Amino acid sequence: MQQDDQWRDTDLARSYDAVVIGSGAGGAPLALRLGQRGLRVLVVEQGDFLKVERGGTETPPGKFITKVMGSREAPLSVVGGRTKFYGAALYRMRESDFRETVHEAGTSPAWPITYAELEPYYEQAERLYRVHGTPDGDPSEPPRANPFPYPPLPHGPVVADVVRRLQQTGTRVAAIPNGLDYGPGGKCVLCASCDAHYCTLDAKMDAETASMRPALATGNVHLATQTEALRVLTDSEGGRTTGVLLRRRGVEHVVRAEVVAVCGGLPGSAMLLRHSRTERHPEGLGNAQGALGRYLAGHSVGMLFPFVSWKTLPPIYTKTFAINEFYDGAPDWPYPTGVVQIAGQMPFWEETSRLIRPVAKLIGTHSFMCFYMTEALPTRETGLTFEGDKLGGRVEPVHNLQTLGRLRGLAVDAFRRAGYRSLARKRAPYLWHEVGTVRFGADPATSVLDPDCQVHDIKGLYVVDASTLPSAGAVNTALTIVALALRAGDHIAGHAPAARHADAAPLDALQAPH
Repeated sequence: MQQDDQWRDTDLARSYDAVVIGSGAGGAPLALRLGQRGLRVLVVEQGDFLKVERGGTETPPGKFITKVMGSREAPLSVVGGRTKFYGAALYRMRESDFRETVHEAGTSPAWPITYAELEPYYEQAERLYRVHGTPDGDPSEPPRANPFPYPPLPHGPVVADVVRRLQQTGTRVAAIPNGLDYGPGGKCVLCASCDAHYCTLDAKMDAETASMRPALATGNVHLATQTEALRVLTDSEGGRTTGVLLRRRGVEHVVRAEVVAVCGGLPGSAMLLRHSRTERHPEGLGNAQGALGRYLAGHSVGMLFPFVSWKTLPPIYTKTFAINEFYDGAPDWPYPTGVVQIAGQMPFWEETSRLIRPVAKLIGTHSFMCFYMTEALPTRETGLTFEGDKLGGRVEPVHNLQTLGRLRGLAVDAFRRAGYRSLARKRAPYLWHEVGTVRFGADPATSVLDPDCQVHDIKGLYVVDASTLPSAGAVNTALTIVALALRAGDHIAGHAPAARHADAAPLDALQAPH
């Protein structure tokens, strides 16, 4: 199903049990869970479905993000959001990530829930997104009630040789958990055009393929594309949400709902809560004590290129291994350190200047593209600043620069011992996988949401997306967002009148289709 062909503007005049704003990593699985529980749900998406043709069986299945969107910086207002181009690495955050942890440059905050509370939803998310993996070789892997739903992806011949040599020289190598429709009857062909690419085969388990399509299939979920959410509405006392103000094709509509879930990502969710300010909430919904927009966090990232072949590398799927043994510390370094991951093949040289493009392409076609990643910390000062209803600016998270340098040295040394020289230029870190600005917590003074992802003191108003997370740990955050969305969905459905979801479909009957 590529679009909701039955949609009519008159459907905006209906009332719904819940309105979900955004169809990305948080919004789509939340809508799926609510639809599974029998609630009537409207999903509002500012963009539309991406429609990209493959161009013939001889062309790669994937289309690089710059070819589809024009640039990496282009707004990704599409059904499925940023997951349409993600690498589908779906990690559980580690047990230590849920606890207060001292780092070189500050402290990562404790979460308002424990890993054990989220573990059942991690398992559900892994089944839904067809995650392939194994805990072997990963000392940071948290405990799980059951094995991964699918075995790890196989290494290609060149990758397998690198893995073997790393292991022979004392480096523990772990499988990257990947969400792909791979295996008997699956669509994935393990092509080279996956990471940062749109999959024309629909083989990547993104928010659209794994969550939005089965959500629409419940019959309880409706999707309004090309529709903008202008404001979240509240009652006269400001203590309960009553619906949303939308704009579609230039016409404004008020949609009534007892539950509104804002899932617009960064900075979208924080900005919508700011735009929704009233006399009762003059600084924005959930901002009574000034936490809205604050506590931005993420990942500090550097790039590494181990030269693995004198010959030009063939187009192969490479995103299958990581080095996670330094996650909670390293030799002679007392602080959490991070991870080293191989990335997929990407024509990154096309984004460089013409002057250096030939050199960049030479490097990219004879080496693996890897990255090393550690945690960037939130503080009260990091995050967004507002100027009226506009975004005034932002303060970056705190980078653990010495830790990142130590991790870089460990990565270079691991490949050197395995016989591979590496290019790892020292430069300011990239900031990836941003989280925070509408974080959940137990204290309204330092958080916008309560532990159930509901805005403090406003019943029925939820936020579930990357902005919800108090910290980023040092692994990819997408699976955690999905798990939180499924958990929030159960919480919302549990507080809805029982008659509305008494005939809900069994959860296992609504998995993502092949």
